[in-house]
Amino acid sequence: MYKFIPVVFGVIALGVFFALDYRSYSQASSVEVASLDGAHALEMHAADKPEPQGSYFGHLLAKVGLGSDQAWTLDRAKDVRLALRAVPANSYLPTPDEEEEVLMGWERLDWDDYYAAAFGWPDGVTQTPEAGMRKALDQSIAIYVKGRHSVMVQVDFAEPTEALAKRLKQAYWVVQTGRDLERLKEGRPRASYFWTNVKETARGYSILHAQDVAHFDVYDGVHFLQADNSHDRRDVEVKYFFASLGGGLVIKVRALGSDAKVAEILAQIDYQSLNQLQTLPSPLIAEGLAEVLIDTPEDWLSAHGFGAAVHQADAGHGITSAGAEEKSLPKVHRGGIASKNCSSNGHAKHCLVTVPAAEKH
Repeated sequence: MYKFIPVVFGVIALGVFFALDYRSYSQASSVEVASLDGAHALEMHAADKPEPQGSYFGHLLAKVGLGSDQAWTLDRAKDVRLALRAVPANSYLPTPDEEEEVLMGWERLDWDDYYAAAFGWPDGVTQTPEAGMRKALDQSIAIYVKGRHSVMVQVDFAEPTEALAKRLKQAYWVVQTGRDLERLKEGRPRASYFWTNVKETARGYSILHAQDVAHFDVYDGVHFLQADNSHDRRDVEVKYFFASLGGGLVIKVRALGSDAKVAEILAQIDYQSLNQLQTLPSPLIAEGLAEVLIDTPEDWLSAHGFGAAVHQADAGHGITSAGAEEKSLPKVHRGGIASKNCSSNGHAKHCLVTVPAAEKH
């Protein structure tokens, strides 16, 4: 009789496991979505029927590495994007971790008005911020300190513009037609091209007064620019760095320290997540486009009243139609920026861009 006791306990334990697991399985999607962004998330599913989650048997197979948990659908893709947007943007900036050997020796701090003495007020702030602005700063900025080096990283998110959507058309077309993206990845437009992307997305003191914009380095397909600021005091040696992910997100950096130390921070940013939370992710960044596309540049342009302009090629970077042959791809600056004003310090190539007098402030 005693030999059946372990069996009984085993059956009871298994029953409890299946009961709790099934409850978690059946409620997971609705609970997660409802907690993402309040009414917005609930409203999204009110207009459409909840997506089927597949069979519970399939869910169990997925737990042991067989089958798949849920097939990717448009609704699931939207949920993932909502989840990425629901957390503060600076969540995707690196956190030092000694055990994981991430940013060894660095300390990450939240924004404090005290740092304005070193970096100046962040873009959009000219004095002690009110509660609403302070919350925005807390969610978009991270301060990194290591010895005499200090770096301020700020993430700005916005919807794409007509110009940004047009510029992404070519890369999307290459993906949709099954062509190789390497040709686009190997080429690199001039720094002025990326600078236009930055100005299309973000505004503020650091951008308004930037001068001598130059290419700095590339991380996971994200091109960073370096610039001086014409309005900084002569005794202040703040360095400015900018990157646009092309679909409405800009990373702005101010640093007191060496370029190499700044590079340590930039190399650890989660570009994959930042790219995917954009309305129009870039196929050239990190892992590229998701399995299921929510929007394409053509769809976005049409939905925002730019349908008539969809077929106009962006200067030097657009395409005419999905049926065009590969030979219609524009020429690229293979191997780097085509400029005689270039120099290298062994780590990054620097090429100055002359800003017309009319654009200076």
